[in-house]
Amino acid sequence: LIQWGINTDPTCLLCQTAPESRDHLYYQCSFSWDLWQCVAQRCQFTAAQQWTQTVTDLQSLPAAGSYTQLVLLAWQSTMYYLWAERNNRLHNSSFRSGDSIFLQIDSSIRNRISSRRDQNPGNSSRMLQMLFSTDH
Repeated sequence: LIQWGINTDPTCLLCQTAPESRDHLYYQCSFSWDLWQCVAQRCQFTAAQQWTQTVTDLQSLPAAGSYTQLVLLAWQSTMYYLWAERNNRLHNSSFRSGDSIFLQIDSSIRNRISSRRDQNPGNSSRMLQMLFSTDH
């Protein structure tokens, strides 16, 4: 926003410790990093703290399969809910804990997998088994 000439506080709304940028928000920010680590661990994925490494790791996943779909779904959900939290803090002065956001991400992932059950029951079952095979 600063680069576009919009006068705004550049400090990250999630951690309040550094200027906000894509690389900071995903996942150099301590708040987002803690959340991404929990979600990635839930999916048996080794999280990277740098944006470029995360993208490289995601691109290196097997081309198809339940594990890849689960990890990509988890990554997308984490990015979405982190951005939503950032916007809620900015526009509504509404703050949620990392635990609360984690539960929302986890629920979103499970709901999305369950919604695919009719189309591909085997894949949905494998994804849920992977998700439930770790503690959260």
